[in-house]
Amino acid sequence: MAVRSSRSGEVQSLARALDILELLGRAEGELGVTEIGPAVGLPNGTAHRLLATLTRRGYARQVGESRKYTLGPKALVLASAAREHLGTLARPFLRELMEVSQETSNLAVLDRNSVVYIDQVPARRMVRMFTEPGNRVPPHATGTGKVLLAYQPEEAVEAILRQSGLPRFTAHTVTDPERLRAELEKIREQGYAVDSEEMEEGVRCLAAPVFGPDDRILAAMSVSGPAGRLSPERVQELVPHIKRICAAFSASISSDN
Repeated sequence: MAVRSSRSGEVQSLARALDILELLGRAEGELGVTEIGPAVGLPNGTAHRLLATLTRRGYARQVGESRKYTLGPKALVLASAAREHLGTLARPFLRELMEVSQETSNLAVLDRNSVVYIDQVPARRMVRMFTEPGNRVPPHATGTGKVLLAYQPEEAVEAILRQSGLPRFTAHTVTDPERLRAELEKIREQGYAVDSEEMEEGVRCLAAPVFGPDDRILAAMSVSGPAGRLSPERVQELVPHIKRICAAFSASISSDN
């Protein structure tokens, strides 16, 4: 019988399996049992038994002769379905954000070391931008990406930065790791991020976090538009609105569970 944690009421074996899946999702490559066990706070024998079950069910898989593990096909299918469902849930909130700002609103998630835009409500004065659904961008150069990084564990941030690096896209892109870390701390303090022409010249974005029922970051919502319309003053006017709308979306997700 599964053992329940007396502190949180969660099923320990399920929580541990989810910890392993989240670790595999963040990993730069395949991981062995001796790496997975310590990383999630489990004896290697326990980690091996959980991995065996996850592998049999298709949520993890062993790779080649190394016998190390990575995410399996079922985990990837589940992630894809979850993103589609999340976009559907977000649509009323994205629409409200677009109406308030009169600029394009977007929803994005972190997928390994990239930001993926999964839904959008375009403004009436639509301008083609990098925020189109399906586009993948590095996290350090976008408002949504910086929000998604800011609420990750420190080790996950370091792994993502090792994988993606800090390439320059415009003269405004943050390419210094220490400057980026300081900005991520500021984002956590103020609850929002701004991309001032860091990914694309002439485009400014304001982003805020969306949290899941476990209070972990789930996605980021943003408003984006021409820098001439989204001036620094206009961005500050929109900060209370995007924080309110993201908080309402987070609450709606929690109430559904």
